[in-house]
Amino acid sequence: MSLADSVSVALKQQKTRAADVKPTTKTSARPALTRLERAERFWGWIMVLPLLIGLLVFYFIPFLQNIFYSFTDLDQFMNWSTFNVNNYLDLFSDDDFYAAIANTLFYVVVCVPVSLTLSLLLAIGLNQNIRGKALFRTLLFLPAVTMPAAVAMVWQWLFNKDFGLINYLLHFFGVSAVGWLSDPDIVRISVSVIIIWSSLALKIIILLAGLQSIPRSIYEAADIDGISTLRRFFCLTLPMMVPTLFFVSVMSFIEVLQIFDVVFLMFDRSMVESDTMTITYLFYKNAFYLQQKGYASAITVVLFIVTMLITLIQMAIGKRLKVA
Repeated sequence: MSLADSVSVALKQQKTRAADVKPTTKTSARPALTRLERAERFWGWIMVLPLLIGLLVFYFIPFLQNIFYSFTDLDQFMNWSTFNVNNYLDLFSDDDFYAAIANTLFYVVVCVPVSLTLSLLLAIGLNQNIRGKALFRTLLFLPAVTMPAAVAMVWQWLFNKDFGLINYLLHFFGVSAVGWLSDPDIVRISVSVIIIWSSLALKIIILLAGLQSIPRSIYEAADIDGISTLRRFFCLTLPMMVPTLFFVSVMSFIEVLQIFDVVFLMFDRSMVESDTMTITYLFYKNAFYLQQKGYASAITVVLFIVTMLITLIQMAIGKRLKVA
């Protein structure tokens, strides 16, 4: 059996399982619900009602309020007197805004593909029958349950120019000390390293679940055909992992666009505002330092629009690839 035959057999099995689920036909008259069905529907709404109220009170209403405040001169005492588009005009003429956009896009371009590649390779490794697999999974999951403040403290020590472990190791190779947290040309790389490290855990779990959902019969057929490991990865594993990779990539884009804690905890204010500022930090600066809450609301609206547009583009690409 060749590789093409193996793939065709797997596709036929999937089509057969899909064909077993017969679509329901629409009827002209909807049947009346029984007493038990009405009771189940009633208690179903009762069960989800607290969640719906929470979403309405803590998400939807504040979201609409934020859009309204973005057109006002809201101050620190929550008072406003004008309603216009001056906040958006000022925002698109603000040099800090463009600097924050550039830094955020840099983190997206660097962190998303690198973290996806590393998490996929690590997930494939953890999916193998190796000794100590449970220990490795636990160690790789630790960043997901570690507080951002603790992560910042550890990386500040690792990146310390005079006493850091990284510079200490570089010294053995004859490399002079690097200002990981002070050199303007290096700091964005340092932030990217932390973002990638801290975001691997959740991606690995999702990708590992996707790998384990691939039927073993496909790999068994590939082994019988004598297909090499590398060809099996590109011809079998990677195509079947496309839907999972697509979901993880969308999640990664949104996560990096909203990055805040790393730059806030790792650097002092002067360094952040000159070299590592992100859009979310620009919002924080205007909302809590400068007390320009209306202007800060405009920043979050723009961030929401950018995030939504990128997500819609990814969804459109996913539909063309038939994975979304």
